[in-house]
Amino acid sequence: MISRRTFLAAGAALPVFIRAAEKPALNLGLVADPQYADVAPFATRYYRQSIGKLTEAIDHFNAQELDFCVNVGDAIDQQWKSFDDILKVFGKSRHKIYHLLGNHDFELPDELKAKAPGRLGMERRYYSLTQGAFCFVMLDTNDVSLYAYPINSKESLEAFEKLKAYAATGLLHAQTWNGAVGDAQMKWFEDTCKKAAEAKQKVVVFAHHPIYPFPCNHNEWNSDALLQLIDRNRNIIAWINGHNHAGAFAIRDGVPLITMHGMVETADTNSYATVHLFSDRIVISGKGREPSREIPFRVA
Repeated sequence: MISRRTFLAAGAALPVFIRAAEKPALNLGLVADPQYADVAPFATRYYRQSIGKLTEAIDHFNAQELDFCVNVGDAIDQQWKSFDDILKVFGKSRHKIYHLLGNHDFELPDELKAKAPGRLGMERRYYSLTQGAFCFVMLDTNDVSLYAYPINSKESLEAFEKLKAYAATGLLHAQTWNGAVGDAQMKWFEDTCKKAAEAKQKVVVFAHHPIYPFPCNHNEWNSDALLQLIDRNRNIIAWINGHNHAGAFAIRDGVPLITMHGMVETADTNSYATVHLFSDRIVISGKGREPSREIPFRVA
């Protein structure tokens, strides 16, 4: 007989029941890819509807006692003025919101690209925070990319050469809408995990791009190197990202790699989640198209 935990881990969209005697160590709100713009729908993307969908998510989060919320990227699309409208909705949250950068947050004129992090209130493009027994790593998976920098800039030209090299190997995810984590950030990531291990902290990684499963044409260019880093640092217990609006889920060596469904997709079906972190497992209570899951932490 299949157990409730296995059933939820497989992705069934059921309400999550948390046993009455237990209290999560931390509770988080989570959204991915609102990708708001005041433009007509294109294919399956309904840009204007993201205002209403995000409002619903923020109202849901405000009704709960959460420690903070995370937007894993692509708050906007196409227009600088899109930040004004979507940030008004984020501003209604009674909980602190931490933003990550997505590729569409840089769909801007060259002279505005460097201003995108500041517009989202970010002091750095990647950073970490600790709370209790957990360390949260917020990666910039646009670090090496064609879209995050002005055309013909040093960064853009170097990214183009890297993309050509990846494409030459036949890599499916060597696509212009993806990027890579650069060497300096990779070293920072590993150092942060090691410091967390010394402090007996478990690490939850938030990113915009996925790195697993394969094949997926939305994965980060250097997914292999990031997976190897996860393998080396056994205190990493989850990776959560957006970018691939269809969503995805896999467990690799005991680590769940969760791709959130994109909020911008579909005319009227929402997608967001509440995350509950216990001492031994992660519980995700999904709304709309986002499944609910319960996954035990891997053994260090």
